[in-house]
Amino acid sequence: MLLQKHFNTRERPKLPMGFTLVEVMIAVVLLGIISAGVSYPYISGFQALDVKEDRVLLDNHLRSRMEILVSTDFGVLSNGSDVVSIKGQNYTITWTVVDTDINGDAVPETTAKLVTVSVTEVPGRSLAIILVDNEGRVGKIS
Repeated sequence: MLLQKHFNTRERPKLPMGFTLVEVMIAVVLLGIISAGVSYPYISGFQALDVKEDRVLLDNHLRSRMEILVSTDFGVLSNGSDVVSIKGQNYTITWTVVDTDINGDAVPETTAKLVTVSVTEVPGRSLAIILVDNEGRVGKIS
């Protein structure tokens, strides 16, 4: 009887065989909550970078248009607009050219023009410069 007890395979000590389904479910839920909390700042940071990249591209178009206008002959400067596309979004760049007063007498000079380049869809996005024609030489006052 003593030998039979030692060789009986049915009475082995019970060892833990793994995780229960409840433990696995709790671990998965906790991992999901932690990963959602960690990934949120990264996602919002990447979205902010995309917005800044769009603004940089838009500002480059504004500067490019201003450089074209500054290099244009003073006598043929006129108002206009152009449509540019940035990542599938269309923006209208408009420019206005008006005579301006630079000596303070409230009378606009014909030899001084205020050139303003702006984006219609984005209020506050604009560049302005004053061009002065002094005896056929054009200079800019920023």
